[in-house]
Amino acid sequence: MKYSKHRRRGSLVVLFAVIALVGAACGSDSSDTTVAVAATTTTTTTAAPGAATTTTAAAPTASLETVCAAGAEEGSFVYWATIEPDNFSEISQPFEDRYPGIDIEFLSIREEDGAQNILTALSAGQDVEPDMLYGSQDGLFPIIDRDLIDTSYDWSQVGINPDMVHPTNMVRLFVVGLGIAYNTNDITPAELPATWEDLIDAQYAKQLVVDPRGNPFDLLSIAWGEEFTVDYITRLKDTVEPIVIRGGTAGMTEVLAGGAWMTSSGRADSNAELQAEGAPMEMHYMDFVPVRVLYNGLTVDAKSPNAAACFAGWLATGEGKASFEAVEYKANEFPPAGVPASAELVFVDSASDAETANAAGEKIANILAPEG
Repeated sequence: MKYSKHRRRGSLVVLFAVIALVGAACGSDSSDTTVAVAATTTTTTTAAPGAATTTTAAAPTASLETVCAAGAEEGSFVYWATIEPDNFSEISQPFEDRYPGIDIEFLSIREEDGAQNILTALSAGQDVEPDMLYGSQDGLFPIIDRDLIDTSYDWSQVGINPDMVHPTNMVRLFVVGLGIAYNTNDITPAELPATWEDLIDAQYAKQLVVDPRGNPFDLLSIAWGEEFTVDYITRLKDTVEPIVIRGGTAGMTEVLAGGAWMTSSGRADSNAELQAEGAPMEMHYMDFVPVRVLYNGLTVDAKSPNAAACFAGWLATGEGKASFEAVEYKANEFPPAGVPASAELVFVDSASDAETANAAGEKIANILAPEG
């Protein structure tokens, strides 16, 4: 497995374009009440050098139980995440059964909107409301940079393997591989391109759906560079004449309906959900594989750090991972399952990477769906 030059070469997890919340948040002095417990050993499966490992703890560790007991004393915590309320209720039910003394005050909100709400509250002199946030590399970009994620919390207290902790001190929640999603009734694996360059072929003319927003080519620009990416998209448009449909789900629906053989906006989680419903859909990964990684992070001066850390720790156990994946179809596995060993993973690993992807996305959109 190769890794993009933008990947950190330490033993820590995949990356992310930092999240910057504003100034110092106000709140209770949680550092005095956070439980300190020695780390315990968990079983792990080692990936490639420098990659995150997959923790396979089957049950809560003693250290997690200690923190959760302290969390029960706090009683509840506030959690913001981009998860549908009904789905979150299903995910959290096993946690609530195991730890009935901890209530989760959950808000379903897009990470970008959550970050903006926090910044607005801070500018008005108000405290940061959530104890814990769910965030992606670029979605929480306005937060970490302002030191509003607690970088001092020791996640070994809840039994989390250090390789699941990003340098920003956020804990990996899931990883989603992006690539070609194809209709298995219309095209065989042998007929699919082996590389992204091979996709630029007249045999695929009008049989490829692309998202006008540039997914996932905006992420590929991190490895390719903007100039090459713009040239690539221009050649792809001229040769393949792709069908332009906004939205990954809409594109996959078009493929399932027989309107095209494949879409370049395939997502492993959406594919798994469609397969569970019996749809003839499959993922195909090529030489470069864009990935999206999301994390949980405690906010600075969280009012209920132990309760929130208990939940984050539980989500990293076998039980928590299984509950999350069963509902959201998003696995906490790095590298993602099915990715070829020879593939190069590409993801946002810095603020400059996020800027590169955003800038490329705008130019891609102008090529695929020019205004006017």
